[in-house]
Amino acid sequence: MHFKHWTDIKETSKDAGYLGIIIAGIGVTGVMFYAILRELFSRQSPNSIYSDALHLCRSNATVSDTLGEPIKGYGELSSRGRRRHVSHLVYEKDGKNYMRMKFYVEGSRKSGTVHLEMVEGDKSKYEYRYLFVDVDGYPQRTIILKDNRHLDSNSLNIIDTLNK
Repeated sequence: MHFKHWTDIKETSKDAGYLGIIIAGIGVTGVMFYAILRELFSRQSPNSIYSDALHLCRSNATVSDTLGEPIKGYGELSSRGRRRHVSHLVYEKDGKNYMRMKFYVEGSRKSGTVHLEMVEGDKSKYEYRYLFVDVDGYPQRTIILKDNRHLDSNSLNIIDTLNK
């Protein structure tokens, strides 16, 4: 009798250990899914910002007329000629988060490079600081879609100083 209780305790502890491993595995999987979904569907992710900027380029009449339709966007080319992710850089300056991004657009007539910078606003939402397209070829042309650099706090301080 005494020996049978010992095996029951041993089996129960073994089952509890397996249950702990299963629960830990489910937790790790949940965290991974959360991170992936947040990256893909968040309005603040580089993917979403790229999609929004490409939409702005496609819907701009000047860009459409210059490049020709349809306009496609893509990231850096790898050594094998495949298109990789869109180049972006997140950095902090004066206590604010910024994101710079560069990608390429191509139409039926011309191609170009899109440059943008976003700054994190009051509600932790990125807002465009600038967005422009450098058109490849001659004559060299830059199409400015958004330019809010004049709204920077440093620029506003300089303007206030000049007005005094």
